[in-house]
Amino acid sequence: KPVSLYPFIVRDIAVFVPTDVTTKKLWTAIEKGIGQEKNLLANHYLFDEYQKADKKSFAFRLIFQAPDRTLTDAEINKIMKQVAAAVSGNGWQVR
Repeated sequence: KPVSLYPFIVRDIAVFVPTDVTTKKLWTAIEKGIGQEKNLLANHYLFDEYQKADKKSFAFRLIFQAPDRTLTDAEINKIMKQVAAAVSGNGWQVR
């Protein structure tokens, strides 16, 4: 995959989930929220995980970059709203 000459945009999302939810299951919901814009996701990784009482928190860093143009905050904010809706649709709490 060629390296883009255009800048990237970083967004983090942290979610409280029940203790039986895996990172894979959460990532599936995040991908569903990204939807057709998946080609703009240059990289992602889990950077924080902890458990508090009866729930766990997972935090992912999402790095967006287009190969042919500079992305705008408005574009990425729209994607992140979709991600938050997809995650919340499972009854999980975006923090």
